[in-house]
Amino acid sequence: MIIKTAPDEIENYLSDASNFKGRCDAVYIPESVEEISGIMKKAYSNKTPVTISGNGTGLTGARVPLGGILVSTEKLNSIIEINKEQKYALVEPGVILDNLQNEVNARNLLYPPDPTEWNCFIGGTVATNASGEKTFKYGPTRNFVEGLQIVLADGEIIDLERGKQKAFGNQLTLITNSGKEVAVTLPDIKMPAVKNASGYFLKRNMDAVDLFIGSEGTLGIVTQIKLRLVDLPENILSSVIFFDSEDNAITFIEEAREISFKTRADNSDLLDALALEFMDENCLEFLKEDYPQIPEDAKASVWFEQETTEKNDEKLFNEWASLITKHKGNTETAWFAFSANDKKKLEEFRHSVSAKANEYIAKKNVRKLGTDVA
Repeated sequence: MIIKTAPDEIENYLSDASNFKGRCDAVYIPESVEEISGIMKKAYSNKTPVTISGNGTGLTGARVPLGGILVSTEKLNSIIEINKEQKYALVEPGVILDNLQNEVNARNLLYPPDPTEWNCFIGGTVATNASGEKTFKYGPTRNFVEGLQIVLADGEIIDLERGKQKAFGNQLTLITNSGKEVAVTLPDIKMPAVKNASGYFLKRNMDAVDLFIGSEGTLGIVTQIKLRLVDLPENILSSVIFFDSEDNAITFIEEAREISFKTRADNSDLLDALALEFMDENCLEFLKEDYPQIPEDAKASVWFEQETTEKNDEKLFNEWASLITKHKGNTETAWFAFSANDKKKLEEFRHSVSAKANEYIAKKNVRKLGTDVA
């Protein structure tokens, strides 16, 4: 284990991508779950505040300490197993998302959660229940976490497997690996019926795994994660469509959503958006310096993706073209990806909004804490 206390050694751990800055007495870099357990037992006994740190890519200041000590998961970075037959991956929290995607793609598999920042740690995506561009079809990180190993605040270690430890009504009993029982009374609240990334996930008869996903490291430190994988799509149709009004872009999105939900429910081989995202005129103006090919008269754009096969590729392309024309999208100025390199460029365009905004505020020395609250 590495322990850093010198100001110049810990400086990089005292901020994140939001440019928010903090302070701490020491940075601990453990290399095993046992070392993390030892750190937490000592901190618990001494009532020392602990902040958990991922790769510092967040925009909310969550990994920035305000005193006490910081525990970095950077050395817990092993892909322990990728099981192609049972379609799961077992990883440590310090594994970089992009590295995991490359490894599973090489085995013709896919890990669907795809947040804007590809350089983030998997542990961070679990702690925040990160979503991303493929959430429209596949949902957030929560949908793909099958198991967690967690070190609790007092240093106790617990292994959770989805479906094995559930609450009885509002009462949840956790049993640690040493046999200690932790009784939890869950607040009786009604979770929103829409996408929600704020607060704890709380529900009667809920799975214990879900309590820790999205808890931002406040309930324990994730030290091992079992992730469900799916088959890698044969091909993906990817496109950015420009519209002469926001109204036309929004009606296009509304109809594409309705068709996709019905297609998914019927399991039919029709238009079914993998991703569907809107950019307004301000976003496009902000990006024109880097992307001068954006049409001058564009008032909005929609980026969409659709999984396709060799058999239905042309049919689905025509269906999307018809829907675009119906809502007065410009097929002449549209960007379509016909190769892996083209698709990567469109993904970078989508990601560039957030990246360019962060770059801009950093130059102005402004602190911006951005988070999902709705």
